[in-house]
Amino acid sequence: MAEVDERDDPNTAVNRMLLALRALDYDGDFPANKLKAAYGEAVTHVLDFLTSKALDSQAFSFRTPKHSEADEVGEVEGDDEDEVDDDDIEDEIEVAEEEHPMFSAAAEDVMDLDNENHQIIDSNVDPIEWKTELERVGPRLRTNTGAVGKEWRSHIDQTRRHEVLIRNELPATEGTLKQINTQLGADVDKMRTKEKYVNSQFSQLASEYQEVKQALVAVESDHTAASSKVSALTQDVAVIADQLAEIKGTMDSRGSSMTDTTPLVKIRTALQDIKVEINHFELRIGVVGHTLLAAQTQSQAEDPAAGGAADDSLEEDEDFEV
Repeated sequence: MAEVDERDDPNTAVNRMLLALRALDYDGDFPANKLKAAYGEAVTHVLDFLTSKALDSQAFSFRTPKHSEADEVGEVEGDDEDEVDDDDIEDEIEVAEEEHPMFSAAAEDVMDLDNENHQIIDSNVDPIEWKTELERVGPRLRTNTGAVGKEWRSHIDQTRRHEVLIRNELPATEGTLKQINTQLGADVDKMRTKEKYVNSQFSQLASEYQEVKQALVAVESDHTAASSKVSALTQDVAVIADQLAEIKGTMDSRGSSMTDTTPLVKIRTALQDIKVEINHFELRIGVVGHTLLAAQTQSQAEDPAAGGAADDSLEEDEDFEV
């Protein structure tokens, strides 16, 4: 086993102890903080396991006890309210056996268990140390056994009260249920008769209703088909309307361009500008021709030999002016 020091951390010590117990094939499943409290079901289970391991290691076996008149069994001091007398329990068990045979088997099991536990364990423990340890852990191991011992009696009393109540109420309840059953059966028969009468009287109306329903189904199917066609045509109309709007916009743009006189005005203005420029060019040509004619005349007067050439040039100038 792992050694635990008083100055160690409680959590570390408990974890070390659990590891040591797992090494001994301990199969208990509980949190580690259960052992840190040093009392409770988990601690008792660990002590029982360690005790069994110690006895097995020493090959200890229980022998048949030998009773003597001088031997006395000491009792642990405690509260009188928490103690339960074995004689009272046996009396209650006997009374329960007499009144209810169903508890006889349980009483026999209790007696067999008491006989098995009535054995003396031979050990070498010092009585003084035993009493000292008992005084130390006794208050922590004390439980309220009074309520546990009398709990089965409360269950028996409750069962008896319920049995008496059921026996008292059962005859009247059975009569009431039978009456309700009879009344419900008669009502069901009446309803079946009325149903048959209604079916026989209104069979023609039912057939007419079926025919009208079939006609309605046919009309609904036709309406569904027509609705689908209308939706398709509506989509076509929307497409055609979009195309028409586009064409109309194109025609409007063309019409506006045809009735617009702005280009004509621009053309007229351009023609007038061209005429003015032509007049300027003609004026300049006339000035140049006159200047050239004056220069030729002057040159002929200075050089008679060049008269013929001047005459030819003069004729060319005249042709040019024409």
